[in-house]
Amino acid sequence: MNQVLIILAIAVVLYILYFYRIRSRKGVGKQRALWQECRRKLHLPPKVADETIERFIKSLKESHPNHTEEWYLEKIIYDLDRDSR
Repeated sequence: MNQVLIILAIAVVLYILYFYRIRSRKGVGKQRALWQECRRKLHLPPKVADETIERFIKSLKESHPNHTEEWYLEKIIYDLDRDSR
């Protein structure tokens, strides 16, 4: 009986880890896409755009702490769109 519970517990842990990994990969893909969109909207060479984005994120973290990286990137995109009008 104890062996069955141990095997069941291991299976549950592996199941949770599998779906956590899939979920975290989706976040990375979205973050990468947002980063690319920021680069595109800045109209700068990639290295300069990356440095600019990092400065924007640092500034936003100071004024709006405790948000996700995605939130900061979405805010940058929103601000760039707003400023281009």
